[in-house]
Amino acid sequence: MNRSGTLMKVYVALLVLFLLAPVIVVVAVAMTPGEFVVFPPPSLSLRWFREVLSDPQFILPLWNSFELGCVSTILATVLAVPAAMAMVRYPVRGIREIQIFLLSPLSLPTIILATGLLFMVPKIHLNSSFLSLVIGHTVIIVPYIMRTVFGVYIDANREIEDAAQVHGATPFQTFWHVTLPTIRPGILAGAIFAFLMSFDEVAVALLLTNTDTTTLPAMLLSYLVYNYDPAVAAISTIQIIIVIVTLLLLERVFGIGNVMFNSRGDRS
Repeated sequence: MNRSGTLMKVYVALLVLFLLAPVIVVVAVAMTPGEFVVFPPPSLSLRWFREVLSDPQFILPLWNSFELGCVSTILATVLAVPAAMAMVRYPVRGIREIQIFLLSPLSLPTIILATGLLFMVPKIHLNSSFLSLVIGHTVIIVPYIMRTVFGVYIDANREIEDAAQVHGATPFQTFWHVTLPTIRPGILAGAIFAFLMSFDEVAVALLLTNTDTTTLPAMLLSYLVYNYDPAVAAISTIQIIIVIVTLLLLERVFGIGNVMFNSRGDRS
């Protein structure tokens, strides 16, 4: 047992190192003081962080990506939660096919969805705008929230909702005080994953952005065509920090881990 336990710890440590290696390289390259990408860096410097943080070429796309991720995630949550609840509580003939259709963006390459949106957007007179990006990202991330909410809500106890209504609660009160606390872990988990997918999405951004709505991933691809300096590593490191800080704040405010584990414990 001791030998197998040691081997398992070594395996886990190597796996973690394997997953973290690209991030470590990016962060190290971002601290290169020279003009070119060097790893390992001869010395450490914050030069490229200062340059990208003072350059609107990087800051505006970063803000666009953050704003787009937040708006798309909120809209996707509003659409996905009622759909997941309806599929669980009000099954109809062909519900399996409906669920597969609603989750189909998970199985389609995003470039196919982006190409379809590229031809659809002009027909509804949106062209390349922030709203078209919101629509495109929402289509892509809705299944992530729907899937997690569906998985949590399908195991929920329907009798609790019925008891609330029997005691005089309105449908809204039942949802707000009974159903929402039950499905909150699924909403939070799906929303976090959806935001990260939107924040890092490339295909839709490349085809639907204009000069005012360029997102960070699209800008980085264009930048790398003509430049090869540590600026990309620096802005990527900032992007990593934003994601980590966002997750820590959500954990601090909502206690995501505790909520999920408590929810599981209650069901068991």
